[in-house]
Amino acid sequence: MNRYQVYLNPKSVDVLDHLARLTNFSRSQIIRDVIDKMAKEYEKLLIKTEASRMKNNPLLKMAGFAKGGKPGISRNVNQIYLKD
Repeated sequence: MNRYQVYLNPKSVDVLDHLARLTNFSRSQIIRDVIDKMAKEYEKLLIKTEASRMKNNPLLKMAGFAKGGKPGISRNVNQIYLKD
């Protein structure tokens, strides 16, 4: 774990402190939990964004990489070159 310094809204700190008193978790632990949860959600968004970017990449479309699932020449090399 690394240490970071962040600036928080005083109202948010009040809410975190109140929650910490009710749950017996430290303010720091609550902040870490919230950041971890949000990081996972943002990671999902990044994965979808990258997949969309790859799917819409014109160079990959020309090369046939973005289509997926359709057999290409490279999958049929033995049938093409080893015909009797």
